[in-house]
Amino acid sequence: MSKLNNLFRNLKKNKKSAFVGFVTTGDPNYASSKAIMKEMTKYCQIIEAGVAFSTSTSDSPIIMEANDRAIKSGMNLDKTFKLVKEVIVETKTDTCFILMTYLNPIVVYGIKKFINMSKSVGIAGLIIVDSNLNSPEEKLLLKGLTKKGIGYTKIISPTNSEKFIQQSIRNTKNSFIYITTYAGLTGSKNVNLKNVKKLISKVKKYSKEVPTGVGFGVKTTKHVKQVSKYADAVICGSSIVNKIKVGHEKKFSAKKLAKFIGKYVKTLSAGAR
Repeated sequence: MSKLNNLFRNLKKNKKSAFVGFVTTGDPNYASSKAIMKEMTKYCQIIEAGVAFSTSTSDSPIIMEANDRAIKSGMNLDKTFKLVKEVIVETKTDTCFILMTYLNPIVVYGIKKFINMSKSVGIAGLIIVDSNLNSPEEKLLLKGLTKKGIGYTKIISPTNSEKFIQQSIRNTKNSFIYITTYAGLTGSKNVNLKNVKKLISKVKKYSKEVPTGVGFGVKTTKHVKQVSKYADAVICGSSIVNKIKVGHEKKFSAKKLAKFIGKYVKTLSAGAR
């Protein structure tokens, strides 16, 4: 049983949805990123911490710019682990932290080393955007993460086949299935509620147990409220990252930037039922 399992079980009892806030770790720098995430633990049941990566394939220009800022500030995978651990220890938070990354950085780091470090830090779950469902790496990750009680999330979109959706559900362990409301880049469109309903229905057709998390295009409190009627978790990313960019360009201090983001995330999270 993972920390994510417990979270969703408790939320279901109380008929509530989780609010998931995404940030790129180290954006715009280590100190500011740490302050932002500490502030976000007050309003997010889950924080999706993106590992800065220069060649991501599904991220919008907004998040790619965040990756660039983080890499420029010296961010890497070891510093990401250090940052998340410090936030968890210093806040003593119940917020679940999940890492979002691509397969290449994990393979370079070492799959076993990555899994062990995730467990040591207190990572609750992992999203790997480009890991093939039946690859040797996928099998190693599934086995290792499950053994350590760390959730593993797969992503499905409106263009995926029934077979792909079924396999993705099977590969999702101790976590939630991530549903994108449209095919394309994060934050490039507004949420598509028609697709939300359709894909949640498909997921429930194959599994009534796996929770559903919905992201892509969720930008306002109204969007959060609409999606939370159907999903177990609502994911907001690009709009939060864009706010970080705004505050950074205004040269806000770490403390002021964190308060600026916290105020926005508080407003967004209020929409979750």
